[in-house]
Amino acid sequence: MHGFHWLVYLFSSRTVRDTQCGFKLFTRAAAARVFPVLHVERWAFDVELIYLCELWMIPIVEMGGKRAARTKSEPMDAESFHVNEIKMEEERVLNTYDDDLDYAQVQEGPFDVTSYCKRIEVQVVNDLEDGMSLDFDLINVEAPIANALRRVLLAEVPTMAIEKIFLYQNTSVIQVIGINEHGVDCEEEPEPDPTRNVVFNINVTCTRNRNAPTTATEPHQLYHQSSIYSRAFKWIPCGDQEQQFADDPPRIVHDDILVAKLRPGQQIEANCHAVKGIGRDHAKFSPVATATYRLLPTIRLLGEIRGEAAVRLQESFSEGVIELREKDGEKFAVVADARRDTCSRNVFRHDDLAPLVELGRKKDHFIFSVESTGALKSAELVVEACKVMEEKCRSLREQIAAVLSHK
Repeated sequence: MHGFHWLVYLFSSRTVRDTQCGFKLFTRAAAARVFPVLHVERWAFDVELIYLCELWMIPIVEMGGKRAARTKSEPMDAESFHVNEIKMEEERVLNTYDDDLDYAQVQEGPFDVTSYCKRIEVQVVNDLEDGMSLDFDLINVEAPIANALRRVLLAEVPTMAIEKIFLYQNTSVIQVIGINEHGVDCEEEPEPDPTRNVVFNINVTCTRNRNAPTTATEPHQLYHQSSIYSRAFKWIPCGDQEQQFADDPPRIVHDDILVAKLRPGQQIEANCHAVKGIGRDHAKFSPVATATYRLLPTIRLLGEIRGEAAVRLQESFSEGVIELREKDGEKFAVVADARRDTCSRNVFRHDDLAPLVELGRKKDHFIFSVESTGALKSAELVVEACKVMEEKCRSLREQIAAVLSHK
């Protein structure tokens, strides 16, 4: 470790270039050769460099980096392309870097949170009746905010899940339930707390079906209770839970999930204690099967495309993106629904069509797709995620105020 410290000291300079990824003194090629030999990660070198520069009072001065023209590090002017859009070419994506639009739109005067929030729009595109899936558009926000909402949905909206399993009997060959056993004697199962626990019981024994046909070969014909499904878990009220959940008793959301398979004489009996938790602690608490977003695609036709070329243009995009209409007895192409585009960029394979089509994505328009596991409806999950984000902002504001008050 001392050698590592001295190596950092030798490479530290009076001016260290500050980039978006940290303090870098090595090129990618050099880092690929040097750091495996040192058995350290590149980020560890960056952190150590910052620490030692502060410890030894070596000044760190930000140096202006060189920006290659028409790359993501060089913003495109509004005349060449729309400022709030990413431009997609055949082999590269341009205008991904933002000088002024990273966290707030350019506006005259000081930044005002109230006016900024008023600009934000939410448009529900598709909400299934069962509440299991929700598609909505989040408009006029930056990527960090959209990504924070996605991450909170995945990892910080609380749900209930089984945490402890007290096995009374498990003579089956299946070990999925047994893996979660906590090694507690069945006689010493703690009394569940009505304010913290929801208890489910399972007690299933497989027996032979004496009335099975002589020609039967399938387990469900030969035996009773040969397959255990999630419907076998029965809720056991504790305390005043029976009155508290009278209108909506706790249950397993999906009752047709196969848990185990038994054969005659095998039995599973257990009490399962469910607790409240978040997906950051364990994936079983995550309330969503998936929560994703993508940027709204944009397609502009810079010229009229007719005849056979229009047909090829339609085939270059996903179904429903390009529509063919007739004018003067000849087909011509128009953009019908750009949001269906998967951004395959197949149109650039045609040399005659590539100059006539401009592809992009709006930086501040996010298409969200949320699929619930069933604990809550998808729309309710989004609302709960917003509440979590609001609480985080409030907590951060209080911490900043506390720090400033001590100065």
